[in-house]
Amino acid sequence: MGYNVVMRDFDTNDWRYSNDINMSLRLIRKAIDSGHKERGGHNIVMHYIIEKTATMLTPRAIDLIKRFKMLLASVWETLEMKRSFSTAQQQQQQEGDYNSDDASPNSAQGPSPTAIATATNLKQKISYHFTLNIATAPVLGVLFLLATRSIEGDSVRDGIVGAPGSGVEPYAVMILFFSLAYICISLDMTGVFQYAAFWISKRGGGSGQRVFLSFFLLSTVMSGLTSNDVVVLTMTPFLVYYSQAVDLLTPIAFLMAEIQTANIASMALYIGNLTNVVACQAYKVSFLEYSAWMLLPCFAAVATCYIMLRINFRHEKYIPKIVKTPNVDPRSCLVDPVGAVFGLSVLACSLICLIGTSFAHVSVWIVTGPFALLTLARDIWYDSQGKFKPAQVAVGSLSDRQLGDRGSMTGGGVEATAESEESQLEKGLPEIAVPEPSIVRPVSILTEKDNGKLEDDQGSVETVSVSYIPAIIPTPTTMTITDNNINSQASSEDTTHQSWARKFSRKFEQKSPLLHAIAIRMPWAILPFTFSMFIMVEGLSHSGWIAIFAKWATKLVPNYVAATYAIGFLSVLLCNIFNNVPMTILVARILQHPNFVDSPLATPEVIKGCLFALIVGSNLGACTTLISSLAGLMWDSVLRSKGSGVGFWNFFRWNMGVMPVVILVTLTVVVIELTVIF
Repeated sequence: MGYNVVMRDFDTNDWRYSNDINMSLRLIRKAIDSGHKERGGHNIVMHYIIEKTATMLTPRAIDLIKRFKMLLASVWETLEMKRSFSTAQQQQQQEGDYNSDDASPNSAQGPSPTAIATATNLKQKISYHFTLNIATAPVLGVLFLLATRSIEGDSVRDGIVGAPGSGVEPYAVMILFFSLAYICISLDMTGVFQYAAFWISKRGGGSGQRVFLSFFLLSTVMSGLTSNDVVVLTMTPFLVYYSQAVDLLTPIAFLMAEIQTANIASMALYIGNLTNVVACQAYKVSFLEYSAWMLLPCFAAVATCYIMLRINFRHEKYIPKIVKTPNVDPRSCLVDPVGAVFGLSVLACSLICLIGTSFAHVSVWIVTGPFALLTLARDIWYDSQGKFKPAQVAVGSLSDRQLGDRGSMTGGGVEATAESEESQLEKGLPEIAVPEPSIVRPVSILTEKDNGKLEDDQGSVETVSVSYIPAIIPTPTTMTITDNNINSQASSEDTTHQSWARKFSRKFEQKSPLLHAIAIRMPWAILPFTFSMFIMVEGLSHSGWIAIFAKWATKLVPNYVAATYAIGFLSVLLCNIFNNVPMTILVARILQHPNFVDSPLATPEVIKGCLFALIVGSNLGACTTLISSLAGLMWDSVLRSKGSGVGFWNFFRWNMGVMPVVILVTLTVVVIELTVIF
């Protein structure tokens, strides 16, 4: 009867539209439940399908159907095994005859090695192909638009090389971003940032307020000279580790200060944030001109942020009066002192060259690219000498076991475990490329209950739960076969059937451990994400939507004061809808459109006000919600990996006590600058 069910379902006129995996699994399960026991019956069915469609399908389609047949055959065999196990267990409970007609004669022997390997390979293949995340989802969106002819090939080309007359070259933006990212991450691997953090913590002298100010200034300087991403990747794991070493009740004040200063101070320089580069390229703003306009608003924003943080975290449970001083020699964090000097020199030279070449209007990627290649050459030489050996750092009197570490602190932040590195490379770095830190015992970020007291996390304490990131980093979709016998025996087969990516990762790590450590820390997911966003915005432009939005934008700019505040707060709002990178790309194209530029209201001061308001909104808007920036996503990813999550609503709540005032003050400073200059 089951054989007839399968035949009948696939023999209808619309069978070609329902032969997906889930439908086939339901049919096969129905066949098993109906009592179909003819061995090889599924092969007969699939052969019938292929023969029926051979006259109407291309060779490529026939090949795909054959592959589909092999997949279903594997699933069928697995289901048969599970059914035989279930039947044997039921008969054993009933103390019946094990040789009855309804039982499989081989059920007691367990699954064959071939079936185990087939089930394991099936699970690995499907989990790989169904992974959706920030890197793959935008690409699939572009492919869908191309398949439906919503966008043409011209949009793809313009989204990569830049539209004529737009002034934005997406490939140049990416070269600049990854060049600086490589220089900064290579510098981080020398241990210089950890050295600075421990040195500052010791200089605090046990005063909690002084330590808080020191870390606030360190994050500000690091973000101003490098980028917000570097601060997030280096300071976040250190702060969680540090809070455990000094028995800090809750690190929420330090963590919020870090993420806020990382995004605020990134306004200071052209290279501080990817959104700065996009906006400045659109308006052909040089490195020096950008700094001349944005340094004063950045200083005002940093000062306002510190004042608001001290007001919001005025209670002693957030910033204690006295903290322990870690008994650590900061110099022990320097894995490569010579490399630290070299990296700082390269970074300083690149900044000086960016300032000098701004007068000659040289593209910034041409300046930073050679410095990145120089750093790469030095790292290759360092690897060839076999000198890269991460050193362990013991913080205070707490051992790694007491802290719950699975790895060790290194000069480059936190050493990633081999398993996490390989899994990231094997999956194509599906999430934002954040190294898997050594797992520290969870730090509960406590909140004050109605009675104003804090309770132990084992009681009825109100803790900030680890929340998911809505619609940005979805959980990978997988289809697994959950059978304990299969999983336990398949684990032994996993080491002999490694994927090519895992083998390549291990070889790469053995030959070039430093380059391998840098590679897994690079934010590779930003590359497809940003290019896809550029392509989608170009699609909006080609379809006429940018022209419509540009007409609407003219209603917001009656004068430069209104334009600055309107575009600034609108950018902050759009950051929380689109994320700050695609928001900047979209708004920059709107402000460049002739419908806006040729408007009588678009005076030079209005255009300047809109540009710098966009930059302010893209940087400060990143501090409102977790999904508003890539830096926020990386920050939350690092915290969740260490067992300390802030959560979407708590992040929003703490920022709402600080950022509205900071945004208002910063935009006011921009308005004052426009008033003085124009």
